[in-house]
Amino acid sequence: MKYFARLLAASLLFSTAAVAQAFLPQQPEPSGPVHIPDAPQLPYHFGTQITGANGEQFGNVSAVALRPNGNLLVFNRNPAIMMVEYDPTGTKLLRVFNPNIAMNPHALRVDPHGNIWVSDSFLNVIFKLNPNGDVIRTFGVRGENAAWDDSKWNGMFNQPLDIAWDKDDNFYVVQSHGGTSPPADCTFCATYDLPATRNAKVRGVFVHPPAIPGSDPRVMKFDKNGNLLASASLAHADGLLPVIHSVVVAPNGEVWVGDRASTKIVVFDKDLKRVREIQVGNLTCGFYVDATGQLWMSTGRHGMVLKMGWDGKVQGWFGKHGDVRDSHDVGEGHYMAVSKDQKIIFMSDSVLAKVHRIEHN
Repeated sequence: MKYFARLLAASLLFSTAAVAQAFLPQQPEPSGPVHIPDAPQLPYHFGTQITGANGEQFGNVSAVALRPNGNLLVFNRNPAIMMVEYDPTGTKLLRVFNPNIAMNPHALRVDPHGNIWVSDSFLNVIFKLNPNGDVIRTFGVRGENAAWDDSKWNGMFNQPLDIAWDKDDNFYVVQSHGGTSPPADCTFCATYDLPATRNAKVRGVFVHPPAIPGSDPRVMKFDKNGNLLASASLAHADGLLPVIHSVVVAPNGEVWVGDRASTKIVVFDKDLKRVREIQVGNLTCGFYVDATGQLWMSTGRHGMVLKMGWDGKVQGWFGKHGDVRDSHDVGEGHYMAVSKDQKIIFMSDSVLAKVHRIEHN
């Protein structure tokens, strides 16, 4: 029975290189040598990698987060162990919960009140969970999207990727993964439809929604009840679909948005009026603000974590890009989290299916 259950899950969630993505082009990510920031290498080293649970290996690991008590949460693309909780060191398994909650896990964040939020970038929904992991609110319409209307929010997302909060409990969402399927080596990843099944429904869910997936790159601001307060488009003038991958609120209330392939941060004020841009030179993949207010960023396939100031300057870096699952290579540093004492950095790897445990020297 376990084999057939996994086979069914894989039939719904496995990606293939043969899928044709008619809704491209996507903005290409930079190629060539990885950019090493003009900053010192941080005094960290790779520790023991964190293992999966219940005899299962992680699927590609989308995100990590820390609960208020320091416990580590892991969100990965193996349906059987999709959400896992560990102790603050990442060495002791505490529980597995919400198996198969998402079709394509993406963001995992913990709000200031300890609630857990996750996004499904293919089903276009964001779930708000209480600290126990029970779903208490859903934002978006499962499996559907629609064209954007500036006069009234249609209640739908188009590839929601990340969430952040301000001091008044307003929350911000960024969307657009550029319309892409996951890479061909992405274990358990979901994909959009094959041409033969276009416009069909699977279990009542659109597998090819009406609007082009990822075609509305945007940052949105909501009040705590989910009412839209403001939005701003991040579309590119050349028509290429960007990956608007992460969002964070700065101590001064500014909203920082990562435009990943452009290797830049777009800064907005609290009303989502564009203020400035910061060119980083590395893929702006996942922001994290630690307990001291320090800004960190993971750099996707550039394989590094960057320690940053709120002036946008890189203060230090650590990492090792590569493609070997059993080494300390980083396939894609998707999102990250840092312990309260900054002694441990956890980085999710959405290509090599790892949680990297990086320890201070």
